[in-house]
Amino acid sequence: MRKLPTLFLAAGLALVVFFSSRPLPPPHSGDRPILPRAGFLRALFKAQLGLVTDYFWVMTINRVGAARSLSDYRDIYYYADLTTDLDPRFSKVYSFAGITIPIQLRREEYANVELSSRILRKGLVNTPEDKRIHFQLAYNLIFFERRYREAAAIIEELSREPGAPEWYSGLATRLYAQAGDFDTSLGLAQMMRDGAEDEETRAYYERRVNEILQEQVLQEVDKAIQKYKARAGEPPATLEAVVAAGDLRELPADPLGGQLFLGQDGRAYSSASRFRLEIIYNETTADGERLVPKPMDSKNAP
Repeated sequence: MRKLPTLFLAAGLALVVFFSSRPLPPPHSGDRPILPRAGFLRALFKAQLGLVTDYFWVMTINRVGAARSLSDYRDIYYYADLTTDLDPRFSKVYSFAGITIPIQLRREEYANVELSSRILRKGLVNTPEDKRIHFQLAYNLIFFERRYREAAAIIEELSREPGAPEWYSGLATRLYAQAGDFDTSLGLAQMMRDGAEDEETRAYYERRVNEILQEQVLQEVDKAIQKYKARAGEPPATLEAVVAAGDLRELPADPLGGQLFLGQDGRAYSSASRFRLEIIYNETTADGERLVPKPMDSKNAP
């Protein structure tokens, strides 16, 4: 009988070591990590459920910091899913995972989008009062999935909330009518930037705003290039030639701070971006080479 206190002490120390040790990547079964079931954790740690939930929330953050491949970012979903199974009202997890999981492969092609939207939809069910999740899902639907009507319906529903800004309705109308043009993209990105509650998210959307503004500049330069070509009967050698010929008043400033130049495909590019932000064109480099998917060593903001 005297051994029981010792056993309890040993078990307690084991738990302390377990929760304080550095998290290691779990083994995988197929394309997903092997993690304990939420029901098992609830039964085993009923009195410490809050601590266990916080542990897997930290593990979720840890997976973000350690992610180096598409599968690593996919793992974030499973950690976030387990964390929110343990505490469905943990709203921060939904938005954090939703913004982190997607990975850009090339223009108009992203990985892990379905998992990102899935965790966000779970958040809508369990924490419908958190409007950040609504906005993030609308962002996914527009930029990743091209489901503009569904995104518009989300914004329209939010516009009916008491105290909602008047411009919500205007944004929903533009999403319905314009279905993905740059004005709509800019409006949503600015909204997400201005509503961000942390610097990382704010910087993410600030970059997106400037990418959209940059593409608008590049399209205006493209028009001048086409004007030059139609008049001269041949493409220009440089953008400076377009300015010298009067088809472009001056080389505009790049919102991302780069230098504009003429690519081998006859279109304008910037030294600040490897590829252009566009809806109608596939992603290409400045020399016209089409990019192909490859393993990523860092996350590319979509």
